[in-house]
Amino acid sequence: MTGALVPEAVRRGLSALFPGSDPAAAEIRRLAGDASTRRYYRVIPAAGAPLPSVVVMRYPDVLLPGEELPFLNVHRYLHRAGVPVPDVYRSDPEARLLFLEDAGDTSLEDAVRERGPRESLNLYERCIEVLVRIQTEGTRLLDGHAIPARHAFDVRKFAWEIDFFFEHAVRGYGGIPLSDGEEREIEDLFLPFLERLAALPRVLTHRDYHSRNVMVPEPAAPSDLRNLRVLDFQDARMGNVFYDMASLLRDSYVTLPESAVARLCYAWRHAASAALRGAAGDPGAFGERMDASALQRNVKAIGTFGNQAHNLGKRFYLRFIPPTVAQLRENFARNPSMRGLAGKLLPILSALEEKAASETAT
Repeated sequence: MTGALVPEAVRRGLSALFPGSDPAAAEIRRLAGDASTRRYYRVIPAAGAPLPSVVVMRYPDVLLPGEELPFLNVHRYLHRAGVPVPDVYRSDPEARLLFLEDAGDTSLEDAVRERGPRESLNLYERCIEVLVRIQTEGTRLLDGHAIPARHAFDVRKFAWEIDFFFEHAVRGYGGIPLSDGEEREIEDLFLPFLERLAALPRVLTHRDYHSRNVMVPEPAAPSDLRNLRVLDFQDARMGNVFYDMASLLRDSYVTLPESAVARLCYAWRHAASAALRGAAGDPGAFGERMDASALQRNVKAIGTFGNQAHNLGKRFYLRFIPPTVAQLRENFARNPSMRGLAGKLLPILSALEEKAASETAT
């Protein structure tokens, strides 16, 4: 049980889900994974089953007696809040399997690639509506049993993510020599931005709310939130209102035109409650806080890409370093307050960008 799927456990689950069907006739297909340690499979049951397919998630988590799987814990609150998450059909803790609704193969990233960023704005507007629902109803429903309520994006967590970037992208992947003093100097320049972000009021955050974690099942009605499915929410925690917004609008996988980002920020302010707008703070500082959140988020993303490539051999992720560096370069250009940090960090980012571009060129 080291991560491999046990077909017999799948058949046992299918027998429970679809009484009378032949579980041995089911077809099991491995799905492309993400940056996590979870594994996903599409299972096509025998003809006559009430569902054409289910997705089986094999998770590595070892739970102590009385503990709840974070995926199921967060799913419960999001589902109650009306967030469009996949249905959970069955849980098999002994085999570490979840049987989930199949959300299809088309992610928001795929939809943008097929339609173009401007033609996909209606999908992004629906994603903004979902985000507001997470931040309002999701936050309101949290109680003493909610795992996300016990964790937050505080200064320590933000700083840990910057350290992750230096360890895995700069030193590990990039092989860029920095003295301890040079690294501390850059971290000290980061700190005021991290402190200001951590001091903002906190709401429930998805934590990885980007174009690869929103599925667009077909057919997708233009204004129906139920035709989206939000994935990969098990690491949700408390954070400021800009974190998920920056993750979605300053995405490493999809670069939106500035006019689209402005329109979607306006859509958030229009949909947000007075309490949410209050949590965002002074309207005049909205763009600056959004950019500070994108700064932290994009740097952490490059750390993830470096880790995936250097330590796990998933070099596919290198192709996303250059567009993320481009996002950061434009962010620095918009914000004179980041000039000192940009002077120290941009040469490192440019070196990572150049290395990743050369190693992914075909």
